[in-house]
Amino acid sequence: MDRTAVGYFRDRSAADRAYDALVQRGFSRDDISVLGHGREGHEGLGDDDHMTGAQGAATGGIFGLLLGAAAMLIPGIGPIVAVGPISAALAGAVTGGVTGAVTGGIAGALTDAGVPDEEARYYDERFRSGGYLVTARTDESGYREVRSLLESMGAETQGENVQAVGRRTIGDDPEKVTG
Repeated sequence: MDRTAVGYFRDRSAADRAYDALVQRGFSRDDISVLGHGREGHEGLGDDDHMTGAQGAATGGIFGLLLGAAAMLIPGIGPIVAVGPISAALAGAVTGGVTGAVTGGIAGALTDAGVPDEEARYYDERFRSGGYLVTARTDESGYREVRSLLESMGAETQGENVQAVGRRTIGDDPEKVTG
């Protein structure tokens, strides 16, 4: 049975390193998804006004992947850019073709990809505040490896086999978080 491991990253450079690490470990680009915030009516990421798609592709990593992607307007979230298997579910949300994604946005798309409901809602909330989601679809035997790799790259994770020591969760007081 396939599973989807998810990591939330606050900044693009950490998400980029995680994406590269997954590819270097042999995970197929066809199984990796990346989601970032876009600008309505534009292509690419919402946080860069100075690069063209060709320049972004030359930089590599997720920046190059997402720069040329068209922004999708997701109700309740706004414009996002996505590549990989999760993007198909999100595109369905825009056109109304995928029921889970329509009713649940990011959470619905993640649930459709096999992420447990509570976990999917956690990532949806984190993503709404900004940042990036990196996901990788894998079989049961590779799931722990992907989770571990995402965490080692700085991902905030939720759910099974996660140790959240020193990590903030929604609602935490930043003054009380220890590392």
